[in-house]
Amino acid sequence: MNKFFFFVAFILATNLIAQDQKFNTLNTIPSETDLKATTYQRDTTANAFYIFEEGFSQISVKRDYDLSTEYKAKIKILNKEGLKYANIEIPLVKTDHSSEKIYDLKAYTYTWENGKKVKHTLNQANVYKEEFETHDLIKFTFPDAKPGAVLVYSYELVSPYLFDFNTWRFQEYIPKEFSRFTAKIPANYEYYVTKRGELELKKADSRVAKQCIDFGGNSSIADCIETVYEMEKIPAFKAEDYLTAERNFMSRIEFELIQITHLDGYVKKFTKTWDDVDHELRTSKGIGRQLRRDGLVDELLPEEIRALPNNLDKAKAIYSYVQKNYTWNGEYNIHKDMNLKELIKDHTGNVLAINTLLHNLYDAEGFKVFPVMASTRRRGFPAKIHPVLSDFNYIFIQLELENEEYLLDATEKNLDFGRLPFRALNQYARKIDFENGSSWIDIIPKDFSQITFRDSLKIRKDGTSNGFSEQILTGYHALTLRNNMEETSEDEIFNKFSKPNAHTRAIETVLKNRDNLNEKLLIRYSLENKTQKINDRIYFNPFNFQFFTENPFKLEERNYPIDFGYKDAYLYSAIVEIPENYEIEELPKDKALRMSDGLGSLIFAARKISESTLNIQCRLSFGEAVYPSAYYEGLKKFFDEIIQVQTQSLIVLRENS
Repeated sequence: MNKFFFFVAFILATNLIAQDQKFNTLNTIPSETDLKATTYQRDTTANAFYIFEEGFSQISVKRDYDLSTEYKAKIKILNKEGLKYANIEIPLVKTDHSSEKIYDLKAYTYTWENGKKVKHTLNQANVYKEEFETHDLIKFTFPDAKPGAVLVYSYELVSPYLFDFNTWRFQEYIPKEFSRFTAKIPANYEYYVTKRGELELKKADSRVAKQCIDFGGNSSIADCIETVYEMEKIPAFKAEDYLTAERNFMSRIEFELIQITHLDGYVKKFTKTWDDVDHELRTSKGIGRQLRRDGLVDELLPEEIRALPNNLDKAKAIYSYVQKNYTWNGEYNIHKDMNLKELIKDHTGNVLAINTLLHNLYDAEGFKVFPVMASTRRRGFPAKIHPVLSDFNYIFIQLELENEEYLLDATEKNLDFGRLPFRALNQYARKIDFENGSSWIDIIPKDFSQITFRDSLKIRKDGTSNGFSEQILTGYHALTLRNNMEETSEDEIFNKFSKPNAHTRAIETVLKNRDNLNEKLLIRYSLENKTQKINDRIYFNPFNFQFFTENPFKLEERNYPIDFGYKDAYLYSAIVEIPENYEIEELPKDKALRMSDGLGSLIFAARKISESTLNIQCRLSFGEAVYPSAYYEGLKKFFDEIIQVQTQSLIVLRENS
């Protein structure tokens, strides 16, 4: 009987939820359900959400053949935190000669009061414009906005920039119940159309609209291709750790003009090929010219470096020379004119200047070297299908030596030879070869960055323990610590970077190879642990340090990859000596986990190697730098297991009576 009542209650609750979800997704008219809703069942953490959104873009005759986008939206405010979405900003791009304009802006706030719908209209006097160098912002706040309100607004945006047909962003930082975009493009206008993000479209239907636009004159009426894109139940984009640029993964439709075929047959191209770009770079006053200025560096290297044979030792010496003698000013500016003379004189410059100097020194000494254009992790991925130079904001070099390829960047003082700064680890980049043509290269590090813990501990009869821990850091773990040590004393390293457990403290810290970048970074701690004795038993956690203090993955669902940047490994070994007159009552259980496809593993074991000595081994590895979103749930559970092993692995010792 109880089960029956539970089943009935469940059905009733399900029906109520379904009723709550029957929003008006046909237009911007607020329904009673829209106005009365107090939560969004698909995402109960949402403070606001779009009920309906629609856009229509076309080349408009009445707007003098500029690009017209009609936009309308209906937003539900659920609570006080959602009121920030009542503040609207509409960006308008501008140049010295032209600008985008906005027409027919309307905005209304709807509330449910005393059993009826009440409408509040935006006063146009409360619409403001903020002017900046490259754009303006149209700003307004919905009148009488409050929790429970439904906000509706619409406008027409007219743009002279046909090269970038309107990008439609299906996904934002709040959910959307429904979003539709229609693109009506003359058939003689050819665009690249790219869908970004992992969310699936509900609809992408195209039709031919006959004789849709008249360009004037005889035989000047053209057909159009009209495409309708729809998406529904769109989750909010929620950023989490191990993410590159958010713009890489937010679901949207992008357009870029390839060419216009005029009705007289003349073709005007807008998108360049990589051959065009290679020629442009080769002949430019910036990158191309400076890469050819080997004469500036003829006498720059010390004679003891120049006298070396062209082997790996000499390559490392040249790299170290630039790294130590020239300082990065924190700027990129790879598309601006750069003067190598100024860098050589001032010993300070941007990314382009420093890595161009490195390139030219190698080239002058007879090494085979190429510039590589890239985009930083925060910038986003550069387009692969066709060249977009503005996608690139970074440059480093590739050195080919003794059948090996080395990626080099001399902007960081603590970066070891053959490693890129973490900011540059954006999966792929474009190698510039003026003789054979440019090409894409993979820049994901092939080696593992590793931390090895080697502990030796002696437990006393009172449950306290002492000993030492030696930690060995390689790759990006070593780089991170070296970069931070300039602002951190050796005594602070223990708490800030080694992630000690609560029962562990350091008595003394010794650091080795701090400045020797090509050697492993070593830290040695003298340890003292608090007592863990209860009555006649000692409960001892053999982990003095943690790989991770918490699970970084907390989302219900993640629709973008997990990008660590590099492959990662942790090794933990400990020799534990137990006190006299104690015996081992319990050891933690062994654990051996492997992710699917062998992309990660966790192995833990505790072994008795004598009557008084235990050996603890734990190995953790992540075999890929980047995991597709399909692995998210598996990684989330994997991290739970890691945390559990580190916090709940207890050795129980019993005192003999």
